[in-house]
Amino acid sequence: MKKWFIFSLIFFCISFITLNAYLIWKKDSKAEHTVYVHDWKRVQERNIIKTLDTKGILMPQEEYNVYFDDKDKEFLRFLVKEGDEVTAGTPLIEYATPELDQVRDTLESDISQAEGELSSIDEYIAKLLDYQASISSSDSNYAYEYDSVFAFEDDFSFTEDLTDTEDTSNDVIISQIEQEIYKQELEKSKLEDKIFNYETQISLINEKSDSAMIISEGDGIVKDVNDQLGNPVVTIASTSLSIKGTLTEEQLKKVKVDMPFNATVSGDKAKLEGTIFDIGSFPENEPEIDKKNVYPYEAILSEQAEALPIGTTADVKVTLDQALKVPAVPQNAIVKQNKKTFLYFLDKNGLVNRKEVTIGLRSGDLQEIKEGTEIGQVVMTSDQSHNKSKFATTMQPTYLKKNTFKNLSSKEKWESFLIGVAER
Repeated sequence: MKKWFIFSLIFFCISFITLNAYLIWKKDSKAEHTVYVHDWKRVQERNIIKTLDTKGILMPQEEYNVYFDDKDKEFLRFLVKEGDEVTAGTPLIEYATPELDQVRDTLESDISQAEGELSSIDEYIAKLLDYQASISSSDSNYAYEYDSVFAFEDDFSFTEDLTDTEDTSNDVIISQIEQEIYKQELEKSKLEDKIFNYETQISLINEKSDSAMIISEGDGIVKDVNDQLGNPVVTIASTSLSIKGTLTEEQLKKVKVDMPFNATVSGDKAKLEGTIFDIGSFPENEPEIDKKNVYPYEAILSEQAEALPIGTTADVKVTLDQALKVPAVPQNAIVKQNKKTFLYFLDKNGLVNRKEVTIGLRSGDLQEIKEGTEIGQVVMTSDQSHNKSKFATTMQPTYLKKNTFKNLSSKEKWESFLIGVAER
């Protein structure tokens, strides 16, 4: 009888301990227990920027090649040498020809053609501006009733069809229109330089009846003069610089045209900024088996760099995506279960409260929270396995500031005081 009692008592104690241990450690158990919170953080408003690092070199944005056709022409002399700085309209080569009238007629014909193209671009830009003004960026679904705006000439069309994706936001459409206007303005500037070039040549022919001249199409520095008259006879590098470099196959999948970037140059405090202008579709070198390909890219500067020599190496940081002034938490605060995402909050009632949230952009250790939280809420960053449990944590005096007490109501101040007295 005595043994039976002892064995029963031992069995009861083991069962009691086992049952309580199960209730305590069982997920989502309703058994009330207190968990000690070692680490916690507040939800903060942060800028989350996802970037990609690469290298680049400062190079002339463009190079102008000047060609000389010696048919029915006699070369007289070069009017520039390597290293000379030239502007649009600067005479480069002087030559003699018995058919100056024909040359003059050809130049006048070229002027008429360029003026026609200029007029077409002006009309295209005007319609783009009208279309842009007709779109309200606040409306997410604008009826696409202006498809004809994008069907002028083959030379003047969007690189992407804006109507392919019905759910494309108007903000994206407006951005693409702005980029197209920018490109057309560049083309317009080139045509204006050509017209000026042709008019200058006609003026020089009229002044010197026995010879004609080839002049520079734009501003730049004479990079090369071919004394053997092999074409191109003169090469001019523009004074406008851009950043040129290469992307790996992995980087090529992430970087897109029009993405913003910033760059730094060793020894120079100024930051260079701009957008990715062009990405090559083909590898820089001939593809080979077991050899990694790289693809050329060019990035246009929003402001020209001063006193930086051509060939300077730059560290380029391309912005792939960004979320500005958004609620953010450390990555270790995130808990994923059954394809759902949760945060464990420490609420004002002294309880751990698990809540499902919607996450957004992640960069490094920071994770954007799109839905489910507010700035200032406290989340656990370790031991996230308790829900609806009471919690205790170490006081962190560095978090106590005068503004914190000022923001409390009189009721909250008295409640905190009385809780402190009771816990003591």
